[in-house]
Amino acid sequence: MLDLSIVIVNYNVKEFLTQCIDSIYKSKTSYSFEVIVVDNNSADSGEKSIREQFPSVHWINNPENIGFGKANNIGFETAKGQYTLILNPDTVLQSDTIEKCINFLGDHPEVGGLGIQGIDGSGRFLPESKRALPTPLVALWKITGLSSLFPKSRLFARYHLGHLDKNENHEVDILVGCFMMVPTELLRQVQGFDTRYFMYGEDIDLSYELQKTGKKNIYFSESRIIHYKGESTKRGSLNYVRMFYKAMILFAQKQFSGSAAWAYKLLIYLGIYIRGSLAVMSRIAKSAFAPVLDGALLFTVLNQSKTYWELNHRFISGGSYPDFYTFQIQSSYVFIWILGLWMGGVYFKGAQPKHLIRSMFFTTLMIGFAYGLLPEELRFSRALLVLGALIGTTILLTYRALIAQLSGQRFFQEEQQQPRLIFYGKDANFELLQTILKESKVRPAFSWKQNPLEENDIETLRALIQLHRINELIIDNDAISYDKFIELTVQLGSLTSIKSLLPHQGFIIGSDSSLSQGSTYKKQYFISDPNYLRQRRIYEIVLTFFILNVPVSLLTALIFGRLNGWKAWIQNAGNILIGKRSLIGYTSALGEKFSLPEIPEPIFDICRELPKELDFPQNAKAFIEDYAKEAQIHTDLLRIWQLSKY
Repeated sequence: MLDLSIVIVNYNVKEFLTQCIDSIYKSKTSYSFEVIVVDNNSADSGEKSIREQFPSVHWINNPENIGFGKANNIGFETAKGQYTLILNPDTVLQSDTIEKCINFLGDHPEVGGLGIQGIDGSGRFLPESKRALPTPLVALWKITGLSSLFPKSRLFARYHLGHLDKNENHEVDILVGCFMMVPTELLRQVQGFDTRYFMYGEDIDLSYELQKTGKKNIYFSESRIIHYKGESTKRGSLNYVRMFYKAMILFAQKQFSGSAAWAYKLLIYLGIYIRGSLAVMSRIAKSAFAPVLDGALLFTVLNQSKTYWELNHRFISGGSYPDFYTFQIQSSYVFIWILGLWMGGVYFKGAQPKHLIRSMFFTTLMIGFAYGLLPEELRFSRALLVLGALIGTTILLTYRALIAQLSGQRFFQEEQQQPRLIFYGKDANFELLQTILKESKVRPAFSWKQNPLEENDIETLRALIQLHRINELIIDNDAISYDKFIELTVQLGSLTSIKSLLPHQGFIIGSDSSLSQGSTYKKQYFISDPNYLRQRRIYEIVLTFFILNVPVSLLTALIFGRLNGWKAWIQNAGNILIGKRSLIGYTSALGEKFSLPEIPEPIFDICRELPKELDFPQNAKAFIEDYAKEAQIHTDLLRIWQLSKY
């Protein structure tokens, strides 16, 4: 019998999974173990590359995403170890974690479940590493926010047991599901996870089931792991709030009875209402603030421009533009401008001044062209449009620059594209770093290469970070141990973002906090760029409505001699509208084969452009990869025109 079975459920986090498995196999332990990966139908699981690097990994592929608990149970069925470790893919282990945990369980047979001290990607302690049973009273302190106001209180902070020293071992009620080591027989005795939970709450339920057998749950502080969190799910989303509280209701129904169950469910529903409302309002406020402010400013600019034009050029001796222009026409201009700014990515992460200027220019140009198609009585002065666009663009740029200056932030979040970084690693991998950054379209404003030192390296790095205003420390995984990596994260994570270079895989990963989405530097495919996808969706919908116009579509079919396929076009148009298919791209089979971003099945397959004289397998990968990297709206439209003739 093996000593330990490590079960990892993976879903679309292959980069973090690779690092996790690497940290396992670099563990310093005398115990035998196996690694079982259960993949929940990831778009790109990374199975091929991971098994090439770690051939002993046992891999199980599920045909669909069956949830965390059910997938783990499948892994438990094949486990051969005396103990089973439930481990998340976005974790990193210290070299002594496995050894110390098994030793502790061997010395303490009364222990049913063993958790561990967790830190996030910035080195901060994760309070959920130790938790109490979420009784109605504990839930009340949590929902009302009293636990946050009094984080060390024995009464109010009981949910995260804030009064207990994180650097000491403690008996606790609830262990976190990212790391739970349990005797395999005991795990099978309680029948693993309750499969009614899909993503949240199953660790709470399992911890309680272990306690009901008479065993203890222990928070173990003598080793620690990094848990990046947020890589598989966005914990701040409304969907998270809904799913988490739904899980808590299920827990209450299962584990409590009578008045306790009623009170708990009441509190949970109250929590859903409060948190859900706050999440919705926060999201609406964040997403709507900039467009609403921009719209108000642009309307004001147009109105003031109209007044100036009336008094000085159009109606010098008296008179004014009709109310129809003031409200309907000006509002139409503003709406089109705001839509153009949205399509241009101005309201999304990574926006820069050029995006705003370009969007305002092209939307103004479109309005000008449309102007010529209007009836004579609606053709108001083009000068008002041009004047409003120029002044409006200037004001939008100015107030953004002013806010950035006052808040101490960079204009349009430019630091996302131009990090100031230190590379801490081997000389041989510095060139690889440059290649990855280039393929990721990341242009550092400043870079420094620092070779790993024997002594005082943390203080040296701290001084360099402060001197050069470094916002990214990239650590070579081949240059140092994971123990040292975790130490650097704890010591320097509050000063700068810390990322890992995995030389054998060719990518860089990291996460700035427990709530942030994990970031990855790897080969950049423009086909997955949010701006491109938004613009692509707009033109697909426009063209689809054009196709669904029966007279137009019939005429088009006659012109191209495709009358027989007219009904199929109507059906395809419906699939495009609901997002089931796309107009142009590569097939999902080829995308999966060549590890490219997933896109809906296309109507027009670009591979039809490949000349029949060429060997398809030899040329398809390079052709499709080039399309994915350089995808643009104008090239898409040109390709559609060419392919429609075939």
